[in-house]
Amino acid sequence: MVFRLSASYAVITIVVLSLFGAFLFWSLKQSLEINARNTLADKISVMREILRERPNDQEALEEEVQWESTARRQSVYYSRLLRDNGALVIQSPGAQDLIPELSRCPSPAAESRSIGETEEVHSGPGRTLLIGSAWITSGAENPVLSAPQRFIYTVALDTTSEQNFLHDYRDKLLMVLIGGSVVSAVAGTYVARQGIRPIKDISAAAHRITASDLAERVGSMAWPRELAGLAAEFDAMLQRLEDSFQRLSQFSADIAHELRTPINNLMGEAEVALNRERTSKEYANVIASSLEEYHRLAELIDSLLFLARAENADLSLQKSWFRVADELAQLLSFHELQATESEVTLSFSGDARLFADSTLFRRAISNVVSNALKHTPRDGNVIVEVAAAHDAVKILIKDDGVGIAPEHLPRLFDRFYRVDASRAAATAGTGLGLAIVKSIVDLHGGSVTIESELGKGTSVTLVFPVPPAVKEEMERQSIPGVAISE
Repeated sequence: MVFRLSASYAVITIVVLSLFGAFLFWSLKQSLEINARNTLADKISVMREILRERPNDQEALEEEVQWESTARRQSVYYSRLLRDNGALVIQSPGAQDLIPELSRCPSPAAESRSIGETEEVHSGPGRTLLIGSAWITSGAENPVLSAPQRFIYTVALDTTSEQNFLHDYRDKLLMVLIGGSVVSAVAGTYVARQGIRPIKDISAAAHRITASDLAERVGSMAWPRELAGLAAEFDAMLQRLEDSFQRLSQFSADIAHELRTPINNLMGEAEVALNRERTSKEYANVIASSLEEYHRLAELIDSLLFLARAENADLSLQKSWFRVADELAQLLSFHELQATESEVTLSFSGDARLFADSTLFRRAISNVVSNALKHTPRDGNVIVEVAAAHDAVKILIKDDGVGIAPEHLPRLFDRFYRVDASRAAATAGTGLGLAIVKSIVDLHGGSVTIESELGKGTSVTLVFPVPPAVKEEMERQSIPGVAISE
């Protein structure tokens, strides 16, 4: 990772420096070329002024062509004045060796233009000239130049120093590019090592965490802002793992405890039965008692398997539309015998259409109703009320039993949690009924709450939502609304 980051820094630096260097070199070259063309244009302008306004001033002509060019130390130029027929009029010293013949020079600029095309030529080793030409018409008769006529004025500006400057500038840019790339690679390696050090620290902290020691956290250390979120999420994951391990450990201990009781009962009854010969009736009683324990074990195992599947999302829901009243009527008829034996009045009111898994819905309601019947005294009431809204269906199951102490309410949905002493239960259950209810409601994306008061009874509210997509489909197919009043 360090190598990739440092290589990326180096590549980015090379590309950026190359682009900036190329732009600066191009800008400088353009500026020098513009200055050189302006110098050529100035020389042509001066010659046009001499020939047009002072055509008889031979001294001015010689000064411009022969003296001015040789006297300069900077911007040295060479010039040549030809008639339109190609005859030489005057030229600078050395121009015959440096300025090429007329056919090889750029086309002369028209009278209306200050300068036309220019051309860069290499004349001799290490010497570069920028050449430009222009047409000039004399303004009057001249004893030296004869009658007014057109001339071709060619100027060659020595740009050797500018070219040498450009080459030197290019070499320095290359040095900066190479040096910057090296510095960037070194600095990038250092920055990358410093940047991933916190990641190594997190890795080291994660390496120290084991299944037997999940208490360590990495969020207590000072992390860079970019890694603070990662550290927080890592700690949250550790907290979830620790909670899961604690629940699993407690769950395992509870399972062992729950299984030990019926198995010990079965073993004790079998040992007692085998101590001496028994009558067939006594053996039948032992078998009947054992069968009760087997049923209890089967119920316990079935509940544990259901919770395991629900927790691991292996339980697929078979959702469909159904009327809640129809399901409740069948369900409460099943519990009618239990209610009659307990001399408890069982009833329901209201109706709604619900989109849910009807089998799991009946199981959740059955668990709550069965629990209410167990803990409601004689002549008591267990009432199921259905309240429908646009986006949910609420099932309220309330009794006027002994109630539950407030300190037990937060843990009622924990597995194997019982409050039999406070509820005065006649028969002990598995302690998984309400845990299964919560798992079923959670699978449907709903919620379940319990309110209770000692001596006054308990109310359990189950909320089954109707997903927006289902509502849209319901409205599109003209299915009656969720709420139904009966």
